[in-house]
Amino acid sequence: MSDDKMEVVVGCYEQMLLGFRLVEGEEECNLEPTFTDNSHTGCVKAVASGGHVLASGSTDETIHLYNMESRTELGTLLQHDGSITCLQFYDSSHMLSGAEDGTMCVWQTGTWECLKSMRGHKGGISSLSVHPSGKLALSVGKDKTIRTWNLVTGRPAYTTNIKQVADLIQWSPKGDMYAVVTGNKISVYRLETAGLKCTLDAGKRVLTVAYLTNTVLAVAGEDKNIQILNVETGTCTCDFSAHDNRIKSLLCVRDHRSDAGETDLLMVSISSDGYIKVWALKTDQLEKTPTLVAKHNTTARLTALAIVTTQSTAPERSTTKAVPEKRKLAKQKEAEQKTEKRKNVKEKKGGKKKLKVKN
Repeated sequence: MSDDKMEVVVGCYEQMLLGFRLVEGEEECNLEPTFTDNSHTGCVKAVASGGHVLASGSTDETIHLYNMESRTELGTLLQHDGSITCLQFYDSSHMLSGAEDGTMCVWQTGTWECLKSMRGHKGGISSLSVHPSGKLALSVGKDKTIRTWNLVTGRPAYTTNIKQVADLIQWSPKGDMYAVVTGNKISVYRLETAGLKCTLDAGKRVLTVAYLTNTVLAVAGEDKNIQILNVETGTCTCDFSAHDNRIKSLLCVRDHRSDAGETDLLMVSISSDGYIKVWALKTDQLEKTPTLVAKHNTTARLTALAIVTTQSTAPERSTTKAVPEKRKLAKQKEAEQKTEKRKNVKEKKGGKKKLKVKN
């Protein structure tokens, strides 16, 4: 039995963030609203979580930061000069961001100093993925290249030209393979040889992929179905109808519910139909159609998804850490007011803003 609590956070075209907690009932689970936030002035394109911190990126060219324990907004990152397209945390200590301006930034959490602002793509960055070791990152963009970044030195390592514009890139959980999505095809490459392991055709434009195991992917996009694809056999083991419209994002986490076993997973899907759905599945029975355990109609046009997992009792380190963060944010705000170039962290007027908590 786990003490973890799972909260689903979604972004939408309507410029809002919406939070929902998965609550176990006597007969079924429910997604209960927890908060709303309308700090962005553009469509929310990316959401990510790392520890107790949530980050959201928007077409308004800003990244907003939130402390999910205290339910307050920490501040705003203003380094990019284009729409924020992708965000990813690594080990709760660093965050990477990519944008339409072609730059990828590495941030140190806590101080929120921009350690590196790296440029390589000759156009916007569509997707990025950090290796499980934290030493490498991959990115794809509109310039038909895959860029490999050395995060130890903060420099580009090498560039791979591809024939089409790639939409997504993602490392496998073990980091020995990575998947590249171009249109309706998923190409899986081996890290050791940089050779192609297999190419899978989803039969539709793919908008999202999520690793269920190191060799099994959940894939969805421009139709109503979710497919479970095995990269070892190159086959589709399961294909089921999940939504009434295109599926925008998938994420998978360990099942935290009281009756969950070691092989149990929860997969969250969001769609343009406004629904958030939570599915239960087992890693040793991936040929079976997942079971729908909860759903909620947000009535919004959903675009981005993150899962925040918190313990029922917050660790003491998280509450004490918020104090120097606030002091650092205030100092950076004063510095930013003296320069025309907006950089790093800027705290909102009036100090930290509380999220609108749903009763």
